[in-house]
Amino acid sequence: MIRTPFSHNFLGGIRLIRVYAHLFRLPPAIMAAMAGCAAIYALNSAAQIHQYLLTAVILVCMNSAACAINDYWDLDKDRIDHPERPLPSGRLKPQQAWRAAVILFTAALIAAIPLGVYPFILVAVNTLLLWNYSHLLLYNGIFGNLIVSAVVASILFLSGLVAGSPFAMAYPTGLVFFYIWAKEIIWDVHDKKGDRAQGIVTIPNHWGDSTAFWIVWGLIIALMASIPVAFLLLPMKHPILFAVFCSLMLLTLGAATARFQRSRSASAYEGFIFWERLSVLFGVIGLLGTAPPL
Repeated sequence: MIRTPFSHNFLGGIRLIRVYAHLFRLPPAIMAAMAGCAAIYALNSAAQIHQYLLTAVILVCMNSAACAINDYWDLDKDRIDHPERPLPSGRLKPQQAWRAAVILFTAALIAAIPLGVYPFILVAVNTLLLWNYSHLLLYNGIFGNLIVSAVVASILFLSGLVAGSPFAMAYPTGLVFFYIWAKEIIWDVHDKKGDRAQGIVTIPNHWGDSTAFWIVWGLIIALMASIPVAFLLLPMKHPILFAVFCSLMLLTLGAATARFQRSRSASAYEGFIFWERLSVLFGVIGLLGTAPPL
């Protein structure tokens, strides 16, 4: 097969796109956009198309930028915990990740302007938190976990602002917060060596894996127990849809956690990532039922 300069450049461009897609962790970014748009639809099915599009752009850009700048700051740690990532593997230079993060955060801020003052302020605050997340993590990893949980949960608050009902989804916002916190603790178990090398205080490093998993299971059980309470007490458009798919979300996370707790191998961790993403998809569907009826 004869390779022309054009084909060589084309293949090189495809490889570079794949490397950036890995840097940005696009599947979670896309699921964040889906969750935001699902919440807008649940709250206001008459929302205009540009509101959905701008919200999706904000969430994809912010999620991707956060991954890029996190990898930039955490290069030494990722050489231990995630050597396959684009920066520690040498497929991208640190300055490329830094520039990508700046461009994407700027795009998110620009996209927030047409949505109003309060969405813009929320995006700006989250941008500052995500840009400095790795520094806050050095101060205290547990505090960093709570910041990430709050930023992810604020997706629903952003959607509420766009839909004109910022506090209508208080319960699912809390559910997302504690779900993300449980997931962050599990990631800390996997990243324990790198965190310890950097002097980062996390629950697994400070109290051990056993305590970390007890906390995770406590969070999952508490969230499961909250579903029938919310089903009975909170007014919802589609309570059965909410109960079924949010239960599936937590059961899937629980199954993935149990498997990873038994085996800390690389394949078990990859399996946890896959099943956790599937659980998020279930949660996005469940979101459609949580809005209060008109």
